[in-house]
Amino acid sequence: MKKIKILLADDHTILRDGLKTLLTTESNYEIIGEADNGATALKLVEELNPDVLILDINMPQLNGLEVLKSIRQKKLPVRVLVLSMYEAERYILDSFSAGADGYLNKMANMSDFFDAINTIAEGKQYVNEIASKALLSDLRKESTDNIKNEKGERVFLTFREIEIIKLIAKGMTSQEIADKLFISYFTVSKHRKNILHKLKMKNTAELVNYAITNNLTPP
Repeated sequence: MKKIKILLADDHTILRDGLKTLLTTESNYEIIGEADNGATALKLVEELNPDVLILDINMPQLNGLEVLKSIRQKKLPVRVLVLSMYEAERYILDSFSAGADGYLNKMANMSDFFDAINTIAEGKQYVNEIASKALLSDLRKESTDNIKNEKGERVFLTFREIEIIKLIAKGMTSQEIADKLFISYFTVSKHRKNILHKLKMKNTAELVNYAITNNLTPP
């Protein structure tokens, strides 16, 4: 069985040592490096090409979210598990928004920790009950039903769709939008298609005109 190559990034030496001890109890993990700050973590991701980066949020030089954003901007293939002491909704949402593949509290039990690593190493997203509640709550808050199409019919658009409309109105291409939001070009294209369908429009020109008319242009 191919071992999962892991890079540890946390500014607390005791915690890193504890994680190393824990991970070495399992034969399918290999610790290939460790970092005590965000800048070193980013450098080692590029140099060592780990399968999984276990990343803390609070670190010197670059914090975990900044590391995540740089990784996604550079399109580095590493899977990232944010391991944090925080359970507040905003940290979970910020982590996934920045490109995390999973989020886990440092007080989680061993089985959840191993499950999270294995899940994201397989190319899936790890979302436990706490993260799931945060994401669902955010989805409810970030949706709107007070927008109407050209025929005056009420339309349900998500916060993300509205965000993309504003960026389109700003003149940004799908690739530029993808880079700015840390999502794929395919995801942006899918959102564009859904927006045009919901608003019953045929092209970007109509969408830009709609954005201007309905005050959906960026500040």
